[in-house]
Amino acid sequence: MTIYKQIKEVIEKYDKIIILRHIVPDGDAYGSQLGLKELIKTNYPNKEVYAFGEEIGYLKHAGTPDVFTDEAIFKDALVIVTDCGNVERIDNQNYDKGAFLLKIDHHPDATPYGDLSWVDVNYTSASEMVGDLAVNNNWEITPVAARVIYHGICTDSGRFLFGGITPRTFEVCARLIETGFDVFEMYKTMYKRSFPVLALQSELIASAKVTDHKVGYVILTDELMKKYNLSYDENGKFSNLLKDIEGIDIWITFSIREDGKWRVEFRSNGIAVNELAVKWGGGGHKMAAGAIINNLDEAMQIVEDANQIIIDNE
Repeated sequence: MTIYKQIKEVIEKYDKIIILRHIVPDGDAYGSQLGLKELIKTNYPNKEVYAFGEEIGYLKHAGTPDVFTDEAIFKDALVIVTDCGNVERIDNQNYDKGAFLLKIDHHPDATPYGDLSWVDVNYTSASEMVGDLAVNNNWEITPVAARVIYHGICTDSGRFLFGGITPRTFEVCARLIETGFDVFEMYKTMYKRSFPVLALQSELIASAKVTDHKVGYVILTDELMKKYNLSYDENGKFSNLLKDIEGIDIWITFSIREDGKWRVEFRSNGIAVNELAVKWGGGGHKMAAGAIINNLDEAMQIVEDANQIIIDNE
C-alpha cells in the first residue's frame, strides 16, 4: 500500500483531527498545516479539524490558525505534525496526547517520531508533500487550499531557486494553479514592502559584518525594531538579506524576539548549515535552517562555529 493510501486511511478513521507544525512558522509551515486542514475539511466535511499554533503577522494573507484553549481537545484525536523534524520544536507540546500521531516532513529524519511517519527529503517542502498527497488521493483541491500550499512550496524553494526541484514539483504546482486561485495577487502580496522595512534593510546592510572566512551576519536589535515600528513576528523577513553577495558563503541573521531571546536564521550557497542549527537546538534544511538562542554571546559563538564549517570544507 502506498504512503498516500496509508495516510488517507488514517485520516478517514478519525472524527477529530488536530494539525500542528513547528514553532516560529514560515510559509511552508503555514502551507502544509493550513493547506492540509482545508483539504480535509473539503473532502471530509463531517470531520472536526483544527490547526493550532502561533499566528505570524506577515503571513496573515496565507491564513489564520485556530486558537488553542485546552489540552483536553487532544483526547481521541488524530494528531498530524507537518514540517517539523524534532518534537522539541512542535508548536504545541500536547502533540502526544492524541490517539494516533502522524508525521509529514521533508527534513532529514534526525529524531524519528510518530505512529506513522512520512519523511522524504526529496521534496522541496512539506507543502509539496501535502499537495502531492491530495493529487495522489484524487482529493478535491479548492482555490483556498491551492493558494496556501503553493505559497508554501514557493517560499521554501526560494521561488524555485534552491536545490531539490523535480518534475513532480511543477506537476503539483500545475494542479494547484488549475484551481484558479490568483497567482499574481499572491506574488504581489509576498513582495509588497513598506518604506520603514526598506530603511531597516538599508541600516542592517550598512552594519553587516563579514568574517575572513566569508561568514556574513546581521543583528536586528530591539532598538532597531522599535525605531522602525516593526512587530516582533516580522523579524523573519530578513533571513536572505545577505543572499547572493560576493564574498559571503554563509549568512546568518540574529533577530531579537519579544521574549528577549534571539531568532537565528542560517543560510548558505551550498554549504550544509542544518547540523549547526541542530547543535544550537534548532533544525531545518541543508542550506536553510533556524534556531533560538539566549543572547548575543551565543551568537558570536555561532559565527565562530560557522567559520569552522567553512574551514573544514576548504
